[in-house]
Amino acid sequence: MRRLALQAVISFSAALPPLAWAAPDAPQPVAANAVDATSFVGQTRSLEASPRQPGAVDLRKAMLRWLVETPDYQVTICDVMGLPDLPDEPKEPVVLGLDLLMQQSFGNLAYQIDHGSEGDELSRQVAGVESAIKAYQAFVAADSTWQFPAMDVLAAQQKAGTLRTHLAPVVKAECGDGAASAPPPFLGGVLRATSVVYPVQVADWKAVGERRYDSVGAGASVRYQQAGREHGWIDVYFYPVGRLEPHERAGLVESERSGLLEARKGAMARKDDMSRIDSLRFTVPALGEGSPDHVEASAMDFGFHRDGKQYSSVMILALDRLYAIKLRYSVETSTASRKKARRELEEFAGALLPQLDIVSSGTCGDVPADARVRQRLGCVETDSALPVVGEGRREMRFEYAPPRDAVTH
Repeated sequence: MRRLALQAVISFSAALPPLAWAAPDAPQPVAANAVDATSFVGQTRSLEASPRQPGAVDLRKAMLRWLVETPDYQVTICDVMGLPDLPDEPKEPVVLGLDLLMQQSFGNLAYQIDHGSEGDELSRQVAGVESAIKAYQAFVAADSTWQFPAMDVLAAQQKAGTLRTHLAPVVKAECGDGAASAPPPFLGGVLRATSVVYPVQVADWKAVGERRYDSVGAGASVRYQQAGREHGWIDVYFYPVGRLEPHERAGLVESERSGLLEARKGAMARKDDMSRIDSLRFTVPALGEGSPDHVEASAMDFGFHRDGKQYSSVMILALDRLYAIKLRYSVETSTASRKKARRELEEFAGALLPQLDIVSSGTCGDVPADARVRQRLGCVETDSALPVVGEGRREMRFEYAPPRDAVTH
């Protein structure tokens, strides 16, 4: 469905009778008279979370009209959700399907505003469907009679992390051979080079060595130690992960936790001795106007034994500027209990993270420059000049060549 068909949806939605969508405790409506690229993403998220809010019908019409008329973006809506066809005459039961169709188009355009309009069509379609799923789940939470089996299937695929795989052949069939083409490679495409500048000294912890790993995607690590403490150390790992959605971030954290369990299972008192995963937030300098001044992190701790000694161990995993920054602290329990070790690593992370400079170059996923600042990507399209590494700081530089099958001859 292209722009012409979306014009028909405007006319069709205008003919529908107004419904009493709003619940008594519904939030205040989002203004429908100020739709532009700046407000569109926020309005889309508002309709995802509260599709029955007061004024939602008028807001959808205004957003859909702006979507059709804007010359800056092109939205192609593929028939991938299995919604019922629009009838010749408006009927009340089709209202939800129409709302979801519009939400699909809003999610598609919001993705383009945030990520750039030159990305692959499959990613746009997935974003549109994910937006519709959120609105659908909010609808059904309020009234279970509005369930669509096809939407329940899509929601289950999303929960299982297989929605993109599920939609790829459907999008290709509905939108043509070019729609589901593979996105450019992450390493060698989105990222072509990265500079990481870190402090040699963090409080009374001093960097004593670097280690680069054989796999280019595994990055490198820096070890910090305190003078006179041979059996206590902090390893800080840097490796590229890209821009992760919340479920992908949760999957990465759980993968790191599972890796620790597997590596230490023979040295731990019991498997359930590992703490739950807690969320942290660290204050860091903003990268520009509109940029977040904090990074989110996850933390957990456990105990293990080695060579007849007991150790306290803590992991903190933060994501910043397309990189994972993983801190691992292991120390003899006689020196620091798990609680104390946890506190010491949180203090170390709070001092280290604001001092890190991470700058990458590449296509940056074709995200517009202002959106890259808002999303704290730390990426520029052209290779920046070599950084000025001041006294007491060191640089690690990573170069990423495109995969062989991505190189044309």
